[in-house]
Amino acid sequence: MMAVYTPAGARRSCPLCGGRCTPAFTASDRNRAATSERFAYDRCEACGTLAMADVPDELSPFYAGAYHGFRTDGSPEWTANPALREAEAFRVQLLRRHLQPGTLIDIGAGAGAFAAAARDGGFEVKAIEMDERCCRYIEDDLHIDAICSDDPVRALASLAPARVITLWHVLEHLRDPAAMLAAAAERLERDGMLVVGLPNPRALQFRLLGTRWAHLDAPRHLCLMPAEAVVAQAQKHGLRAVAIITDEPFGRICDVHGWVCALRRDPAAGDPSPAVIHLAQAIASALRPIERGGVRGTTFTLLLRR
Repeated sequence: MMAVYTPAGARRSCPLCGGRCTPAFTASDRNRAATSERFAYDRCEACGTLAMADVPDELSPFYAGAYHGFRTDGSPEWTANPALREAEAFRVQLLRRHLQPGTLIDIGAGAGAFAAAARDGGFEVKAIEMDERCCRYIEDDLHIDAICSDDPVRALASLAPARVITLWHVLEHLRDPAAMLAAAAERLERDGMLVVGLPNPRALQFRLLGTRWAHLDAPRHLCLMPAEAVVAQAQKHGLRAVAIITDEPFGRICDVHGWVCALRRDPAAGDPSPAVIHLAQAIASALRPIERGGVRGTTFTLLLRR
């Protein structure tokens, strides 16, 4: 069980549903060791969301360094990662099974892996991303329009309605995920689709690892939201869930990564050894049949139709 902390003061409301929160646990920055601080998380009594109790005023220092990796030739690391490219192609195929291509807005596009796959899949892609180097690569090398902004709600409001809006592992980084969901729903075309990918606080891996879980990722992940809580919030804005997926290629990559980090004393200390990677892969493979039952995967993807 994860240790409960004693709060210094009264907790404010849940950033997703507005419900009352109670103390849950504290966590350190195991993944990147950008700070020695510990961060308190609360649990919403209404929807089960885990939210950082006191979000720092300035978050950029925790993203310093190679958060989006680039190779020495200037290309992003995803271009040399076949497994990640295949995972992005699967995401595009998933969309194509539910709708025809049209305008797609990729919020939090990173170095453009999904944006490139969506463009190649027939979508007219526009990207929103806060990292300047990523935006330059998306525009100059991928030839995809990119808005460089750390305020995705405002940036989205400047664009025309889209057939698809994607939030691949973005909501957990935002101070106000509810506002982002509302803005995305408002910017969808009729019968358009909002796609949300998130780390899963109901994951078997989280239950087993507690605060050693890599996808807790304090202090960059400000909240971890259960699938049913996101669906309920989306319904307030006229969206309905058409699919909840917890076993897909990117999630399996995240699953192995979670075990790699858990097996290491210091995940921030360079690359893991081949032995650690092989052991992590074996653990992930052995537990996958259990994770497939219910919403227990390391990540989940929601397809929400307007």
